[in-house]
Amino acid sequence: MSRGRILYLVHGFPPWRTEPNTAHVVKYLGRQGWLIDVVHRHPGWGYNRYALAHDPQLRNELPPTVTTHPVTINLLLSGLKGLLRGKKTKSGTVAWPGRGGQESSLKRFYKLLRHLPDHQAAAMRPSLNRALRIIKERRPDLLITSAPPFSVHLTGCLIKAVSGIPWVCHSRDLFRYNPLYKPPLPWRRKLDDLLEKQVIARADVVTTVYPEATAWLKERYGKPGQRYYTVRNGYDEEDFQQTQPVVYERFTILHPGRLAADEKNGRTAYALLDGMQRWLERRPELKDKVRLELIGSVDPVYQGEIEKRGLTGCVNIHPAMPVKDIISHELGADLLLVILEDNPLNQFTAGGKIYESARTGKSILGIVGESSAPAKLIRRLNLGRVAAYGDTAAVAEKLEMLYDEITSGSFEYGNPLRERFVEQTSFENLAARFGTIFEELINSR
Repeated sequence: MSRGRILYLVHGFPPWRTEPNTAHVVKYLGRQGWLIDVVHRHPGWGYNRYALAHDPQLRNELPPTVTTHPVTINLLLSGLKGLLRGKKTKSGTVAWPGRGGQESSLKRFYKLLRHLPDHQAAAMRPSLNRALRIIKERRPDLLITSAPPFSVHLTGCLIKAVSGIPWVCHSRDLFRYNPLYKPPLPWRRKLDDLLEKQVIARADVVTTVYPEATAWLKERYGKPGQRYYTVRNGYDEEDFQQTQPVVYERFTILHPGRLAADEKNGRTAYALLDGMQRWLERRPELKDKVRLELIGSVDPVYQGEIEKRGLTGCVNIHPAMPVKDIISHELGADLLLVILEDNPLNQFTAGGKIYESARTGKSILGIVGESSAPAKLIRRLNLGRVAAYGDTAAVAEKLEMLYDEITSGSFEYGNPLRERFVEQTSFENLAARFGTIFEELINSR
């Protein structure tokens, strides 16, 4: 028997631009009796598909109660640029060689208007049209929007205004209070402040993945009658049951995920490489015993940085791979890395990988802000050690400390809080939590 029908609006969904947290929640909601229609973007002509993660495995796991509605988005200008000036690089990505120099004020102004509220605004109108057709044909009981990008929430606000359907606004990351939010002109900041206020205040239910974010939104935008909840990110137990650990011959330190190297996204791996260089210079006998594995979207600049530090034989870079394959590598590693830029706006961002890492039972080195959410979790759950982001000496010290403790068996990992945390953050339990929130909203109408 169906528990109800949900219209789910999300930007990325398998197999393209995989958003594993949303897709796993949808999988278990479908298994728990919900009928779900997922409206999501499909990259059409003009997209650089080489840069998009591709993982069809999770798409194949969706139950028959889930129907996907891909909305094809074409980028005319980007496509023309690719034809006229683009070229494939050896890594398979596409480079757009420009004339160099800074953008003109006119071009920046055009982009600010075109990318309102963000650079994925092109998907808003077709997603809105598709969602309204589904509402007319299938009459869902509620709408849930999962973002970023914030344009998904803005589309949901418009759907709510036109249809009156109850709306759950789920923010995996915040819009304005976010280290990646850096508008080049002050007037956009004021406009986006107003836009965020108007959108969030119109939702019936607001959920986030961090208690601190939930409290922040409620204090800033909450209105009488609105409900605010925290439903964390998590991990899929089935992924762990269906995988076997990769067998490594050396002591293996592993980082799964993106490693950026620019001012906007952070120079995330420099302290790691500097710290590893310092550690191995102090303990040269370990060079043949230790290996650093970097899996995911790793900025090409790091290959040169690895060679420059004499770490070529100690570091491997792997391309992005499906979630189950990453878990196999995590289960075979000795030490997992969680790296998050130290930024005041990042204080309660724990990152999605920490839940998966906690489930593996492997020790963690967090290269993060000392007072950040992941640092607090690592200490509270006794998952490993923390080194201050950007502190090369601290990274070297903690790498050496963890190596000695793990190889000698002296590190006492975990505690009862860790066991409870892991149990609560399985996607199956998180979907059940969402289901309770959905039923309360439907029954209150």
